[in-house]
Amino acid sequence: MTQLEFVNTVKRLEDKMFRLAKMMLISSDEAADAVQEVFSKLWVKKEQLNHISNRDAYFMRAVRNFCLDRIKSKQAKESRLDQVAFMMKAQSDEKRYETHEAVGIVEKLMYQLPEKQRLIVQLRDIEGYEFAEIAEMLDMKENAVRTALSRARKTLKNELINYYQYGLQENRQYS
Repeated sequence: MTQLEFVNTVKRLEDKMFRLAKMMLISSDEAADAVQEVFSKLWVKKEQLNHISNRDAYFMRAVRNFCLDRIKSKQAKESRLDQVAFMMKAQSDEKRYETHEAVGIVEKLMYQLPEKQRLIVQLRDIEGYEFAEIAEMLDMKENAVRTALSRARKTLKNELINYYQYGLQENRQYS
């Protein structure tokens, strides 16, 4: 792999790799360090990358594996989850608050999912990867990825319904 090919691949994948690392490590600083470390390791192995058919999946898998190693070796620092919520342009403060709250709820629910399901939701619904690519990254069969995604989405849906119904039931009782 030439230097130009490597730089182009890095530019194309850097944001996705960062988001994946941040989801796994929580800290933005840790995620940035992880991505840079992975790039360094991959640069050293650049000649071997010529034999990789799907470099995008390989790079993403490298980030995932690096993050798992950091978590397992307790090198990842515990830090408070940074609220990452993109806010739609709202016409009122109330709408912005509701959007912020909803994103926070979904984030909390995502972190309650089993790790594989959380990774699959991140890669498919947020990063936009295809099932085959996710299967390759996570070393799973494509059908297993589909099943895990379906279960994760169903869990998130049911938890959101329970969360919002709880508030409605509470209001009905005291009205």
